[in-house]
Amino acid sequence: MQAIRARDRAIAPMLLAVWAVFVILSRWNTWPQDLSSLYVAGHLWQSGQGDLVYAAPGASASYAEGWGPVMHDLGIADKLTFPYLYPPLWLAVLGPVTTLVSPQGFANAVLLIQMPMLAAMVWCAGRLLRPRAMPLSLWCLIGLVTLSWTIHATIAILHNQPTITVAFLTVMAFATLRDRPGLAGTALALAAAIKLSPALLALVFVIDRRWRALAAFGVVGGGLGLLSLTVCGPAMTVAFLELLHKINAVVTLAPVNTSIRSALVALVMGREVGVIMPPGSSAMLYSDVPGWIGPAVVLAALALMAAFLRVLWRQPGEVRRYAGLLSFSIIIALFGPLGWLHYYVLPLLLLPGLFALYPARVALPLVLTVMVPALLPVALHVGALPWPAANATWIACATWLIVLAALYLRLRRPPARQYFAGTYSSGGSTARS
Repeated sequence: MQAIRARDRAIAPMLLAVWAVFVILSRWNTWPQDLSSLYVAGHLWQSGQGDLVYAAPGASASYAEGWGPVMHDLGIADKLTFPYLYPPLWLAVLGPVTTLVSPQGFANAVLLIQMPMLAAMVWCAGRLLRPRAMPLSLWCLIGLVTLSWTIHATIAILHNQPTITVAFLTVMAFATLRDRPGLAGTALALAAAIKLSPALLALVFVIDRRWRALAAFGVVGGGLGLLSLTVCGPAMTVAFLELLHKINAVVTLAPVNTSIRSALVALVMGREVGVIMPPGSSAMLYSDVPGWIGPAVVLAALALMAAFLRVLWRQPGEVRRYAGLLSFSIIIALFGPLGWLHYYVLPLLLLPGLFALYPARVALPLVLTVMVPALLPVALHVGALPWPAANATWIACATWLIVLAALYLRLRRPPARQYFAGTYSSGGSTARS
């Protein structure tokens, strides 16, 4: 038995490493539209054109007209890039980098960093709540199928999306929370410094009573915030927040945006204008959105988080951390202003942990409810159907709401340890918290 376990532990990292190398080779010298905005913004900052960094229009897929000459000078005028939507601190980091490497060289360098991160996310997710009956190599195979065959991960890889780094830091924070709380708090602070929303996950630190992690999160996060204001100035922070407000005022309805806000706007405004979205259209932008929709979605998200926090604190430590990360990562993406598909890569990788909470006859349908529509062959055919994209949005939102409901109902049960004993494993005894 020990030999089998040792072989299993040896095979799993090899599978992840081979996958990462294969993806790097297949994506080498390709142009990532999302990631490229970081290079252009860093170049603008380094060349004294910081006023152009956040000068994007309201449509989130468009960059400022002032970027055109800069992209021409960089030799990428024929390429597409998206706006820079990240805090100003990283401009000071990226600026000097743009003097050392070309735009494509930057993309390749980040590929070398982020693809191993994506593979490592599978490993970290398995440390949170892996069913004891599931070998680590099988867990990793399921994760690699998710990364290779779902529309969510495909989009993240095609764009070399910075969200990959955010998701990696987030899952690493929770995987190390019990044993290395200082590292966990630091990792979550870094994730929140790149994308603000992970800061909400610090609430799980509170109910898990990980005060050292919370302190590290506060100190590192506060330090990064002060550093940003000192290096970049308050004017850049104001410009960043104004751009976010401008973009969030426009609701994007598209199959690549799984958002309750978009689904609700399509339902309400579709009735008003008589058409939700013309068949064959890839996206539709709604402006002049009813003022009550935004606050209603935010209040719903806060109510859901409060409900999960209430039931999580009674659970054993492994369950509390796993379910806290899974539920909050779904809620943040689903009820946020934008729910781009790459935001859901982390919850997809966590889904197999449901087999540690439910019998297979319950867990399997739950996982398949999300996974089947997410598979590339299914997702691409759904997008090609002659129906409004709102239908795809409503279906995707419904699948995640079903998972949230099932998870909440399971967590409402008493945390009887005998139910969990022998059903899950995070690398050691199931009794520890």
